[in-house]
Amino acid sequence: MPADAPAVHDLVDAIFHEYRFALALDGVDAHLRNPCEYFRSRRGEFWVLDRDGEIVGSTGVILDNDDSAELKALYVHPSIRNRGWGARLTTLVMDFAKGAGKRRLILWSDTRFTDAHRLYRRLGFMQSGERDLHDAYQSREYGFSRGLD
Repeated sequence: MPADAPAVHDLVDAIFHEYRFALALDGVDAHLRNPCEYFRSRRGEFWVLDRDGEIVGSTGVILDNDDSAELKALYVHPSIRNRGWGARLTTLVMDFAKGAGKRRLILWSDTRFTDAHRLYRRLGFMQSGERDLHDAYQSREYGFSRGLD
């Protein structure tokens, strides 16, 4: 829901501060300005994980690619990490994409998000590339992908 956007911004900004960078809604993170609108305009969906009225997780998927879908915006608050929520949110995206007829799920993840990389590998994703974002934080990302059959 659009009303959740400020809480999503707070969640992502708090996580980014762990890595000494900040949410850039006017830059690389513009897709999070209004995440529901962004994802739905790309035939996808965006979900939040709510715990007692507080947004503690999020994920989204884009379906406007050919036979693949793209997972974006998977964030889990530190207070609920290592409890399976990242895997559940990723599985939600995989099921949604598969139900939409997609055969592959791709994603890009900052090289500093090593816990997320372990999760993706555990869920069967293979590292499939690397790219520079040329942003203020000198971000570099790894690509990951896996089949949905």
